[in-house]
Amino acid sequence: MEIIHAKKPLAGLSLLSAAVLATPTLAQEAQRSGFVLEEITVTARKVEENLQEVPIAVTAFSGDALERRQIDSSDDIGKITPNLQFTNNAPLAGNNNSSVIFIRGVGQISARANTDPGVGLYIDDVYMGQSVGGTMEMRDIAGVQVLRGPQGTLFGRNTIGGAVLISTTQPGDELGGKIRVGAGEDGLMELFGAVDVPISDTVKTRFTAGTKQQDGYVKRVSDGTDLGDTNNYTLTAKLLLEPTESFTANLALDYTEADENGSPLVFGGYNNNTDVNDTSIDAAWFGANASVGAGCPDAWIALPGPPGRPVTTADGSTLDVSGLTTTGGGPRGYTGESADARCVNNQWNAGPYATNGTYPVESTLENQGVSLKLEYALNEEITLKSISSYRELEWVGKRDADNTPFTILHTDFHSDGDQFSQELQFNYESDSLTGVAGLYYYEEEVTDILSVQVGDRGPGFSCGVGTDRCHLDSDNNITDNQSWAAFGQLTYDFTEQLSGTLGVRYTEETKASIPDQFDYAAPDDKYLPKKRYEADFSATTVSANLSYRLGETSMVYGSYSEGFKGGGWNSTFNFALTESDLEAGHQFDQEEVKTYELGFKSDLTDNLRINGAIFSSDYTDLQFTYRVFIAPWFFNAGEASIDGAELEVTYVPSDSWIIEGGLGYLDTSVDKAVEIVVPGRPVSAGVEEGNQLPFAPELQGNLGIGYNLALGSLQISPRVDLTYSDSVYFDAANTDTIAQSDSYSLVDLSVAVEDLNANWKVVVGVNNATDEEYRVSGNSSLTSGSGYAEVAYARPRVIFASATWEF
Repeated sequence: MEIIHAKKPLAGLSLLSAAVLATPTLAQEAQRSGFVLEEITVTARKVEENLQEVPIAVTAFSGDALERRQIDSSDDIGKITPNLQFTNNAPLAGNNNSSVIFIRGVGQISARANTDPGVGLYIDDVYMGQSVGGTMEMRDIAGVQVLRGPQGTLFGRNTIGGAVLISTTQPGDELGGKIRVGAGEDGLMELFGAVDVPISDTVKTRFTAGTKQQDGYVKRVSDGTDLGDTNNYTLTAKLLLEPTESFTANLALDYTEADENGSPLVFGGYNNNTDVNDTSIDAAWFGANASVGAGCPDAWIALPGPPGRPVTTADGSTLDVSGLTTTGGGPRGYTGESADARCVNNQWNAGPYATNGTYPVESTLENQGVSLKLEYALNEEITLKSISSYRELEWVGKRDADNTPFTILHTDFHSDGDQFSQELQFNYESDSLTGVAGLYYYEEEVTDILSVQVGDRGPGFSCGVGTDRCHLDSDNNITDNQSWAAFGQLTYDFTEQLSGTLGVRYTEETKASIPDQFDYAAPDDKYLPKKRYEADFSATTVSANLSYRLGETSMVYGSYSEGFKGGGWNSTFNFALTESDLEAGHQFDQEEVKTYELGFKSDLTDNLRINGAIFSSDYTDLQFTYRVFIAPWFFNAGEASIDGAELEVTYVPSDSWIIEGGLGYLDTSVDKAVEIVVPGRPVSAGVEEGNQLPFAPELQGNLGIGYNLALGSLQISPRVDLTYSDSVYFDAANTDTIAQSDSYSLVDLSVAVEDLNANWKVVVGVNNATDEEYRVSGNSSLTSGSGYAEVAYARPRVIFASATWEF
């Protein structure tokens, strides 16, 4: 993906649809002339086009625009993009670099390799196959494009919600670069450097290095460890070869390493059976079991079995409260709400920025890759492209899911994998016809080693304080996926006003799973046969579009697009599977989205731009998580409808002021919920008809106001950015306990002082100036035997300063 500075000079402009600047020199010259609207060139359809003439919903930002709006990390992009939710701290991963990306209510929560993202993330045209690693520092970014709606034709698999395209800065023509240093609250320290080293007129290189450190904002009460900290560094190198006017080769290498304490997850709730006389509730009996084992005086536990069996208390006696006996079925338990430290209950809620967990936690990442892009112009109309890439990703996520001093549920996740991709493109452009055709191949192999320690087994059925050990599952799995596709898209200009586009893509995927899953107490007794399980998925996705120009500066369009996300194999089990278990839930099918969209793009005047769209989507075979006992299994849970709208406005009342904003509206509803049954197994509450989709707030908006003041060679640029979001659910079951139940607003402030002659800039600002407290993710196992919920809050207010020098 490439964003190119086009016809009108601009400076200091961070358009919602992008202020795109080619070089620092152009940026400085433009800043002297103030704010203006700019023609922006994007590559959302894999050819260079004017943003205002691309008949799809695209939001684009330059690297300078992101910097001016203090978008330092990829998960901040959602603050300034309508109907985009981008957050880290996916609870099931327990890794700070994991990403959860939803566009228009479509995405994926799980970071495991056996499930695919629902929004495609691309860096320099290379698809990132894993959710972990998607949250990254925006250190050397040339531009970002957010494509909303299914992108199943040109981008293919796993773009049913849309795609986020990130491009990094290319090598420059002259020796030079920049250095940026930053500091702020919570021990924030940043350092970034980039240098362009041209070897000749036809060979150019660029090297960068960056690091960031910041203390965490969640404290573990037991040992003072700070969670949610940042400690990473990145190295990149680029080689650009242009031996002739018709041929270019671009070689890129990158390496990122992070070594952090753990994700900032905290206690969200505990689902105790609060009626001492009710033995029909099976939720949270893990905690009752641990409470009895720890000597809690207000707790009882009963073994599974037939009706009429007695319950047992901490002193080993049989409790008889009004003749209390069990009604049969699985294990049952009760723990009273008290301040007794021997009891597992809601007393362990330490608030949004503290946790009472004691299990060792950790978050590490090693992410590296190499890509080679070749481009050859046969003539003025035909261009051939090749994009090759290889990447390796290794990460660790350890978490104390219950956030109590007890062993309720602890996870230790190690993942090590690699991916290879190859894309070939044939591009054709003439006065009236534009065509893209290509082949794509992708393969990945990921080895996951997941240990899950739970409090459901031990001496005397007790797994609390003083016992020897707990039930420890090993959910190891090798995911081996392959995919190939053939695609083509044609755009024909019937007249100067009317254009039509038709695209089609055929994709085949092979998903394979090789499980090695057992209880460490009996490692030879596998939960299911250790062998290769393999399934094939395929889809033909089409797109069609008509656009009509209304004069020189406005356009309306209508489109239809399709996308799909492949199925796969469940790979998290905590009991031996029977044939009925395998038949009911081992494999899950692909999901699909079909979207109808009407939109317009208009430069109403030289200083007012308005773009908007309304859309309706049919979402089928939803892939959502249910708990079977306590293990998260994916099922195709039903159908949903998504209706919504987006509006983006940029207004430049004078060359000193810019006002820009965006608004997103979503109406999501599960229209049909499939009843999930695993014979003989308890399945937790899940999707119900009428539920909202996760990460789909009804209303989401942003407003930015910037001002430029010239004082000699100095330019002073104060800025305020406002972000608003309605309440949002973080799971398909719409669990209120973990949801962000209230709307919230954020205020970011900054002042930049820049000396255009000396090439330096100083920025002082504050993120979340009003210190708003709000949740960004959550995970619920409340209706299972483990009975816990965990949530993550955003970092509180941070005051910062940075200085940049260009040379």
